[in-house]
Amino acid sequence: MSSSFGGSRKPSSSFGFRTSLVLIVLGISLASLGAAQSSGPDQEETSSFEYNVKAVYLYNFTRYLQWQEEAQPDAFTIVVFGESEIVSPLLEIARKKTIGSMPIVIRQCLEIGQIRRPRILFIAKSAVPRIDQVLEKTRGTDILTVGEAEGLAAQGVAVNFVDREGTIKFEMNEKILKDARIQVSSQLLKLAILVDEERVRGGR
Repeated sequence: MSSSFGGSRKPSSSFGFRTSLVLIVLGISLASLGAAQSSGPDQEETSSFEYNVKAVYLYNFTRYLQWQEEAQPDAFTIVVFGESEIVSPLLEIARKKTIGSMPIVIRQCLEIGQIRRPRILFIAKSAVPRIDQVLEKTRGTDILTVGEAEGLAAQGVAVNFVDREGTIKFEMNEKILKDARIQVSSQLLKLAILVDEERVRGGR
């Protein structure tokens, strides 16, 4: 199963990304969100909030990353591999924003062969059991792999969302980014938790 969605070329100033970026830089606490609900945390609402944050992170990552290529593609494609709530907020971004002059296209797929060559591949939690296949598929390409499960950056995923004391943070594996020929702004690196793949794996 594979589905594709396109985004408009006309960005909207009303989407509130400036506010979202400020919240991201300062750190967004999921624990605080739950504590603010006097009747007890609503799991569905918390999950929705989490994926809104991750979607905005993905969009803002593109401002601080540079892909090495001879020709610019017609569209900036983000593929979500596996079932994930991130699809909906990504679609909202795609409808209202562009990346440079490129429209944003969001695809969701459940089969390895349907991944093809997106700019960003988001690996959902549901797809983690197939991580070895995914990394084999993306090895040697310029696809930015993004995960959301503990340990994925050490396994070879370029960027990985993690929960640190109720706050969404992200790890970066600089070796994988270098192998993918993706340049990262020093501003973004300062916000990341840097993961040394060789050290984590004991040099194997």
